[in-house]
Amino acid sequence: MELDQLKANWQELSKKMENSEIFNRKVTINMLKRKADSSIGKLERFEYFFLVLSVILAGLYSTLLAINEERAFKNESIMVIIAVFVIAGIWQGYKIYLLGKIKYDSCTTIDLLKRASEFKLMTQARFVVGMVLLIPTIILLVNFQRDMLTREMIVGMVVGGTFGLLIGIRAFLMHWKNIDELIYDLKEIKSYEKD
Repeated sequence: MELDQLKANWQELSKKMENSEIFNRKVTINMLKRKADSSIGKLERFEYFFLVLSVILAGLYSTLLAINEERAFKNESIMVIIAVFVIAGIWQGYKIYLLGKIKYDSCTTIDLLKRASEFKLMTQARFVVGMVLLIPTIILLVNFQRDMLTREMIVGMVVGGTFGLLIGIRAFLMHWKNIDELIYDLKEIKSYEKD
């Protein structure tokens, strides 16, 4: 009789432990999903900020092009700048689209990891392409403006370009950190789902 009671108590305790492990795993997965959602939110805010910035600057330079009398800037220079912001806006829009595909309810964790990795690749590609095209863009602008360049304009371009480059690299590195956190969180979720 005592042995049967002991077996029953042991089975009940074993079932409670199993239920507790399942509950703990679900809580951990939900916590990791919230953390990943937080990373996705940071990434989306970053991308939307630069999309809006690209649209506003393209609009401002388009307005400048419409009213420009070519005293300070040649129209060709303004068109190059507009083209840069339009391309940047399109690229940002595509990256926002990629972020929108990272949804828990519509795909597996492996698919989420693939999509996050694709987003990371596109971010890296934007950085590399941007750096590669920076020199030809500057050469084009200087070439178009060569008749109007003064010493003050050159100094202003160098100082502004240096600050812009430093700010851009810093923003990229912070963004890169958020992408790595998202991928790490997704890998953690995947490891808990396996168990």
